[in-house]
Amino acid sequence: MKKVSIIVPVYNVEKYIAKCLDSLVNQTLEDIEIIVVNDNSPDNSEKIILEYKEKYPNKIIYLKKENGGLSDTRNYGLKVASGEYVGFVDSDDYVSLDMFKNMYEYAKVNHLDIIACATELVYPDNSNKKKIIPASYDIADKEKNYLIAPPMACNKIYKRELFQDDFLFKTNIWYEDLELIPTLILKTKKIGFLNNPYYKYLQRNGSIMNQEVYNPKILDIIDVLNSIKNRFRKYKSLKIYQEEIEYLYIEHLLYSTPLRIACFKVEGKKYLKDIKKLIKQKFPNWKNNQYFKRKSYKFKLICFLSFYNQRTLINFLSKRR
Repeated sequence: MKKVSIIVPVYNVEKYIAKCLDSLVNQTLEDIEIIVVNDNSPDNSEKIILEYKEKYPNKIIYLKKENGGLSDTRNYGLKVASGEYVGFVDSDDYVSLDMFKNMYEYAKVNHLDIIACATELVYPDNSNKKKIIPASYDIADKEKNYLIAPPMACNKIYKRELFQDDFLFKTNIWYEDLELIPTLILKTKKIGFLNNPYYKYLQRNGSIMNQEVYNPKILDIIDVLNSIKNRFRKYKSLKIYQEEIEYLYIEHLLYSTPLRIACFKVEGKKYLKDIKKLIKQKFPNWKNNQYFKRKSYKFKLICFLSFYNQRTLINFLSKRR
């Protein structure tokens, strides 16, 4: 059994895949497997991957499949993973060379099912710009901390057996990380955090979450949040994490999505009107949520503007971020 299986989905990343693979084949943790899954990419990504496969035949496993999207590609890699732990790296990102060694050793010493690290946002157009997303917040309860922390799949390693049954990435949706990653606490015994920014997350134009044309898939966020809530209800943990789940609705429906959709006049106005009804119905006391109260003035302002359907002001603030 390998110590860590690293799954790398590939689609249209010929400009970035070499840097990603360099950061993986040179990991200081030797006993790893790098599972590169080509989602039928039409560019020259395959040629580059095959060059690395030839050079590192004992580290790289190369798979090619029909196009099915990110979730389907990750699930495909999980089927062949043999590691004690599994991690995910998007093929336009890269990682510190000691990421998996440090995270694996910390997980083993502390008997962790999941461990998360901090993430550094990388801006190709401005090398001096630097932003770190912490792995966790200042909350004593680690499970509740994990539930409201950034839901990225790629800044963590997980015991491989967590990904079974209905705990796989849902296909044909946006926000696939959010739909699955927080709910893994339902299957874990112990979670840990390292606030070292090992994961390097490239911020590039044209990504799914940075589009200039309205896409109705933005509204997948509502179904995703309802899916999370239903899964906690199914495992009889809804009461235990009720305030954390309420916060997820607040963060994504009143903050993140309005900043993304407010630039679209018709769709943005309708979204805010519908979301106000939903929030009033599901969470009438949302303003008293303990996690919301801890947030910054700007976060609270955006949420209030969203609740009171102030699309123009939200659009103005989103352009000044």
